Amino acid sequence: MFTNKSVVVVIVLTVVTCGLYSIYWYWKAINELYNAGGKSLGNLTPGIQFLLFFVYVGGVVFAINADDNLNAVKQQRGLTAADNKVIYVILALVFPIALIALVQNEMNQLA
Repeated sequence: MFTNKSVVVVIVLTVVTCGLYSIYWYWKAINELYNAGGKSLGNLTPGIQFLLFFVYVGGVVFAINADDNLNAVKQQRGLTAADNKVIYVILALVFPIALIALVQNEMNQLA
């Protein structure tokens, strides 16, 4: 389902590679979240979601989809779902590396 990755390693690799690792991470995360939760804003495929990163709205779309898919997986497992869309969207616009850390942490907890 989800690949368990160290949040610290993801952040360090993102900084060391000047953001190139984050592009790879987003691609993997979009696919893992979609496969696990099956939710997509506007029925966008993972490939289209990824391409939206290059026109700046991709971060917002990812934030919304990540929250929806994480909550769908939590509901499937009988866990309490939390609505973090607002926090995720703000972080996507202001501090994307924190969004990466939060989403990866959630994915690790569900792995």
